[in-house]
Amino acid sequence: MGNSLEDRLKEKLDALKLIADDLPVPIIVQHVPDYGVLYMNRVGLDILGVNLDELHTINPREYVTRYFNIDDDNDYAAKIKQRLQEVSEKTTSFFQQVKSKDGNWELYASNVKVFLKDDAGNVTHLVTTASPLDPDHHITIKINRLMDDVRFLRNNALVFGTLSVREVEVLKLMALGLSSIEIADQLFIALATVDTHRRNIRKKLCLKSKYDAVKFAHAFNLL
Repeated sequence: MGNSLEDRLKEKLDALKLIADDLPVPIIVQHVPDYGVLYMNRVGLDILGVNLDELHTINPREYVTRYFNIDDDNDYAAKIKQRLQEVSEKTTSFFQQVKSKDGNWELYASNVKVFLKDDAGNVTHLVTTASPLDPDHHITIKINRLMDDVRFLRNNALVFGTLSVREVEVLKLMALGLSSIEIADQLFIALATVDTHRRNIRKKLCLKSKYDAVKFAHAFNLL
């Protein structure tokens, strides 16, 4: 059988700790299946403003809600669980927003891989590296904007689905800045009908400004 799981875990952790604090990125080792943090290097702890003993006292769910965007976590957690079900050695990559000790959200490109398995081949621990992205780089700005759009789409998909086909057409033209008269002319419908559609759209989507209409139109690919 060889070394026990505990012995192998200690051996791998000891080897990781020899270099982890010299690396420029956060490194995290977590238990499976609860995803509790077993180890985090100095860089990661400094970003969060905690020490390892504190992390060990935090419930795994609280750890996520305290330091990460919960909507993003739901997405990449599903990808990781799928990898675990496949017992895959492949790396799972994703972008995630992390709340630093100063309260600011920072974007990271993270990669998760199997760190250890038991004798039956079941995954017991995962290791994650998280590379910070320059907040002023144009790619980072675009990624943040895309992630915001994805969250908006996810959170408003049901309410958007209540719009009729005609209301979607009117919403698109509203977002383009057309007046009710211009919309009526373009869709060949009565002005009073346009006004009714606009009123219904504002009520269903809780629109307070033209900006809100534009946000919906962009998120749902109307523009």
